[in-house]
Amino acid sequence: MHICMVMAGDEEGGLEKHVVELANGLAQAGQKVTLIAHEKYAERVSGVEFKALDLSKSRKNPILLWQLYQTIKATHADVLHVQANKAVSMIAPMLKWLKIPSVATLHNLKRNVQAFEKYDRIIAVSRRVANQFSQQDRVRVVLNGIQPPVLQAAQKQPHQLLQAIAVARLVPAKGFDLLVEAWQGIDAKLWIVGDGPDRGLLQEKIQQHALTDRIELLGHRNDITTLMQQADFLVISSRNEGGPYTLAEALLVHCPVISTDVGMVAEILPPELMCPADDVTALHDLIQQHVQHFEQLTERSEPIYQSAQQQLTLEAVLHNTLQVYQELSHA
Repeated sequence: MHICMVMAGDEEGGLEKHVVELANGLAQAGQKVTLIAHEKYAERVSGVEFKALDLSKSRKNPILLWQLYQTIKATHADVLHVQANKAVSMIAPMLKWLKIPSVATLHNLKRNVQAFEKYDRIIAVSRRVANQFSQQDRVRVVLNGIQPPVLQAAQKQPHQLLQAIAVARLVPAKGFDLLVEAWQGIDAKLWIVGDGPDRGLLQEKIQQHALTDRIELLGHRNDITTLMQQADFLVISSRNEGGPYTLAEALLVHCPVISTDVGMVAEILPPELMCPADDVTALHDLIQQHVQHFEQLTERSEPIYQSAQQQLTLEAVLHNTLQVYQELSHA
C-alpha cells in the first residue's frame, strides 16, 4: 500500500514526533510511504520518500496550495493521511479533485472540526477527542504510543523524600504554573524537565512560594528514560492535552503516574489517579494523597503497566492505523 502523509508547520513537539515515528514505522513494516513536510524533517525519516514543502506559511497562500495539490496528486498514493488541523484545513477543499481515499488525524480538542468531517476516516487520539464528531461511524480512536524505551541499568537513588518528575514544554497548556502552586505543603521533591517561554515565570513562582529546596527546573534533557527510572512517580498537570506522550514513556518504564483528566489519560488511568484539570486545590489534594500513601500508588500501578504494554506502544499505533487504511482499501 502506498500512503501519502502530510504534516504542516515546522515545530518540535508531540505531533511532529508522532508523524516521523509513524512514517518510519510504516516504511519498516513494508508499506510505501511518502511524507510531505518541511525540509527540516527530511533527515529524520528512513526508507520514506520525502517531499519538502514549507507548509508553515499562510494556509490561504494560493501558490502554496497549488504546489501542495500538485505534490499530492503526483504521488498516485492509495491513501492520503493528513495530520492535524492546519494541513487538514488546507487539503479539505481539494479532496473532490484529488479522488484519493483520505484519513485525517485530530490530536486535540478543537472548536471547529468541520474540515475533518470531509475526510473518509477520522483518527482521534483519544475517546474525548473522538466525541467531538457527530458522525461516529467514520471515527476511529488510535491512542498515541511510543517505541518502548531501552531500560537503563540505573537504579533509584536512596533519598529521604519521594522524588517526582514532570516532563513537557514549559507552556501554559502544560499547567506547570498550577503544579508549582499545588506543590506547597507537599513533602516530596519535584523535577520539572523541559524548556520553553514559561521558564522565567516558573522560576519566579518557585522562589515566591519558597520552594527552591523542593522544586528544580532541569531544562531540556536527553536522558528522560533514565530520569523516569530514577523518579518515584510522574505528575501530568496539563490544562489540555492530546496524548500525552509522557504517560506512555513513564508507564513503559514502570514509573507510576498521577494526572489531570486530559486527553487519553482517562482511558489508561483509574479515576483515583486523576483530578480535574485547571484546579490547583484538586491537583494538590491528588499529589498529597499519593505521597502520603505511596505504597498503594505502586500497587495500583502494576496492572496499568501491563495495559500500557498492549496499548501505548508504536507497534499498537501501527497496527491500528493500518487497520484504518485497510478499511478504505476494501471499501
